[in-house]
Amino acid sequence: MSSQTPSPVKRVSMWVSITVALLAGGFMATQSRINGELSTRIHDAPLTALISFGTGTIILLVYLVFSPRTRTGFRLLLASIRERRTSWVYTLAGASGAAFVFSQSLVVGITGVALFSITFVCGLTLGSYVIDAAGIGPAGRKPFTARRTVGVLLAIVAVSVSMLGRLAHADALVLLILPFVFGVLVAWQQIANGTLAVVARTPLTPTVVNFLVGTGVLALVAGAYSLSQGLPDTYPTDGWLYLGGLCGVFFVTMTAWAVRQTGALVTSLATTTGQILTAVLADLIFPQSAVDAFSILAGAGIMVMALTVAAVGWKTRPLAR
Repeated sequence: MSSQTPSPVKRVSMWVSITVALLAGGFMATQSRINGELSTRIHDAPLTALISFGTGTIILLVYLVFSPRTRTGFRLLLASIRERRTSWVYTLAGASGAAFVFSQSLVVGITGVALFSITFVCGLTLGSYVIDAAGIGPAGRKPFTARRTVGVLLAIVAVSVSMLGRLAHADALVLLILPFVFGVLVAWQQIANGTLAVVARTPLTPTVVNFLVGTGVLALVAGAYSLSQGLPDTYPTDGWLYLGGLCGVFFVTMTAWAVRQTGALVTSLATTTGQILTAVLADLIFPQSAVDAFSILAGAGIMVMALTVAAVGWKTRPLAR
């Protein structure tokens, strides 16, 4: 028997959620560019990650003062954890985000951006696919289907195509295990945030929790690094270099909201699509000589196909019972 066709209201809600996830991907790509530039200028990757998470945390704590709804969300969340209706493990999702932000500067310099991105997206999409099939998260179980499987494969092809011509600089392929694992962790992070958002009745409460946990983790890493290497002598005065945290706030909040409607796989595909499309736009505005425009545009087109195929997969039959 085929799965139930969603009502028009649910279908509209799904596409609204996909649009939000697309925009979230744009913020993630923007954050990567900002943090990459800041790290290049101060030559301190752990401190860059801490600045990004730290500024986001400050923004959220200021907002928390003026948001009774978010504070109420904390009370609901704490009560649910105390009564064991919600696992406290979900509150550690921010550590996944912190690991990903830090890993960009740790791994990319050795493997190159291309291989890092491909293996990260492989982990993200495959992890999301399995998480959805297992029924973990507020969107419920979404079984393996032919269309969702094709969507996953198209996503991997899309990122691979968009990175053509930039795969020759990886010297330590064993490190690619890390971005794959981080991809799976970020898939779980999205589900964890969505689950907490349902309990708190607002996506902003898990966003605050994410940034507090992530900032704590990165403070330990940055502190240990600074003890051995010292702090930068000077810091750039360009204000836009410190907006990475704000982009992160938007990304975590928007994906926590979207994943409740679409599940982990479609949300991950949408955010990845938003990343690629934002990269295309950025390269048009700020062209770089090393960029292969054709491969990026081709990858973006395939990624849109992957998202569409996976999203309309609601009508498909499960691959197996």
